Formats: sequence, structure tokens, C-alpha cells
Amino acid sequence: MLGGLGQLLAAFGTQRLNVYEWLETDIRSKRLPNGPVWLEFAQPRPDLQFTGWQLAHAVVKADYLIQRNFLLPGIGFLLQVDQIVNFKGKATFSLFAGSVDTLNDFVRSSLSGRLAQGMSLLFAQEKGYSFVGHLASDPIVSNHIASLPKKSKKAADFIFETMKMERMILESKGSFSLASNDPTKVKSVLKSALVDQVDYWMARIVPAATKGFAVYSCFRESGAGDTSTLIYVDPPAQVGSEPIDVPEAWVRRHNYASWLYVMGFDLAASSLRRNELRDAIPITLPIIQIAGRRFAVSSLFPQVTSKRWLCVGLDVRAMKAIVEALAGNEGSLLEYGREELEDSTSDRPARQDYSIFPDGSFFGLFDEVDNLESFETFKL
Repeated sequence: MLGGLGQLLAAFGTQRLNVYEWLETDIRSKRLPNGPVWLEFAQPRPDLQFTGWQLAHAVVKADYLIQRNFLLPGIGFLLQVDQIVNFKGKATFSLFAGSVDTLNDFVRSSLSGRLAQGMSLLFAQEKGYSFVGHLASDPIVSNHIASLPKKSKKAADFIFETMKMERMILESKGSFSLASNDPTKVKSVLKSALVDQVDYWMARIVPAATKGFAVYSCFRESGAGDTSTLIYVDPPAQVGSEPIDVPEAWVRRHNYASWLYVMGFDLAASSLRRNELRDAIPITLPIIQIAGRRFAVSSLFPQVTSKRWLCVGLDVRAMKAIVEALAGNEGSLLEYGREELEDSTSDRPARQDYSIFPDGSFFGLFDEVDNLESFETFKL
């Protein structure tokens, strides 16, 4: 089944999601005027564009950032997505007509949330944020929430970081049921996310977050009155009391731990996430060369009709930085990505059956004849 996933994602092509920004003052207001008009509050922004590979990459990564059941969470979603997402639709992202009605409430909520989290990762990358961790997965954060006299606070979904280690807090919301761009309903969702989750955590973490976003992704079926849309609000930085220390390397450790889980290296992922030293295990991996870069890959699934393999992997330099971090040296992990990567777009094929994220993670197909370079051992 996974062997045919590459053809499915390739058929998706390049899609786009309409993007709108709301002013913070409108979101925080007590109520909107009677009969609010969408474009009087929603400011159009450039569409979010992505391929099927990038969307799948983002959804899988977001799933594995969250410490819950790691038994095929992201891959399980990909095996369902062709029943919901219209891969043969127009360039604007859409769901199959009637597909939402086939889902029960729990599955609908789960799928819309996971799809929204993937879109939020792609949105954050467009804003220049390359690394991400799941805030609530940190025991310090969960213990802090438990200590509050009123247990109404929840952690925002994600803490992001740029190559220069500038931080951002993001809360992601998603819906299959909001059929149109209703200003009142959108305001309600974004205000709750902003006030209850983004505000509080922007003012708490140290080193501080300099930006924050509440993001609401509304997915619509083909033929709906309004197209699928991403709406966001961008509040300014805040300074608060009772700081919670989120160490300098926290985001990068959690970012790469998630992808190590995807690659099947659970022990290394756990050690990296928890900053635990232990005896390393030598692991030999295939090295492929694509787009002028070298990737160590695993989780290989053969494609049925060709000598191509579906895999996940990491830039070799990122893998070496992880190896050093597991041995107690975080320097290379903090430096990875700061130097401008060589522009190798000329090496990319016209049909690009893969996704490479700014953190060096890879998801896609490679040809064992054209791309397989060698094997290399890493102490994980």
C-alpha cells in the first residue's frame, strides 16, 4: 500500500490555500458590528502554495512532534487522505464533495486538526521559521499548567525558531465544518486561541518569543461557496512574570527528535528530546544525493513499477550535528542552517517527487540507480 503512495502524492501537483490576516484589534474587540462583511476585516495575503509532498511531509512531522501514540500516526493519515482530499481538483485545495459527511465526529475532528497542523507548519516556514517543537510535550510546561489555581490554561501548540534562533509561538485550529468565511465565527475561534493560549505563553517562555500567531485553517469541499482558507492574527511580543525556561537548544532537539521517530530511531529520538547521555549505537544508512545535497535515509518502501524507493531522511550535516548533540555537544546543532545552502535548483528534475524542508529533513522518492551514492555509519 505504501509503495503506491508516491504516485498519489505526485498526482496532487501544486496547490494553494487562500490566506487572510485579521487585525489584532478586531480579534480582541468584544463583538463585531451587525452584519459584518468579510473583506472589511479580512486582509488578503499571498496564497500559501505547496505540493502534495510538502503537505504530507508537514502532516507527518507535526504528528511526530506530539508525544502520544507513535504507531503510524502520520503514515496512517496519508493512507486515508486520498478518500478526503481531492487530488484531481483544481489548483485551490479542496475536499471531495460529500467526504466530510462520511466521517464521524471524532475522526472529523482528528483529521481536520492534523491537516491544520500540517498547514500551520507550512505557513510558519513561509514566515521564515525552520525548526519547531510541541510546547505541551515538555514536562516543565505541563507541570506549570497543573500548578495553576485555575486549570483553564492550555499550552499553545508549537514553538518555532528561525535559523537565527528567533522564537515564535503558534496555536493551530482547523475545521471541516465552517462552510463559508463567517466573520463572527472566525473571530470567535481566533480570539479564543489568541487570549487563552498564544498570549499567555508568549509572556512566559525564556528565551522569549518575539512573535506569535493564532492560525485557523478552514477546509472546504469542491463546489462550496468559499474556497479553503487559512486565517491568522499576529499579536506583538509580550513580557510577563513567572518565566519558564525553555533552553537554547530545546526547539532543535524536539524538531529533530520528531524526525528521528519517523525514521525509526526511537531510542535516539528519546535521548535527543530528553537531553540524555547514553552509549551510542552504530547504525549504517544509505546515502542518496538529490538536488546537490546528501541525505541519510531510512524507512524504505519500494515502488511497485520502478527502481524507486519511498523514504524519509535527513541532510548528512544535520545527522552529524545530531550525533554530536547525543554525545553532549550542542554547538553544531545550534549552528546548522545558519550558513546559506548552495543553490542547487538547477539539479532538480522538472517533476520533483520529494520534499526538502529548511531543517534538512527529506520525504520522497529516490532512484536507486541515479541517486544512491554510498553507505555511512552514524553513532545514534
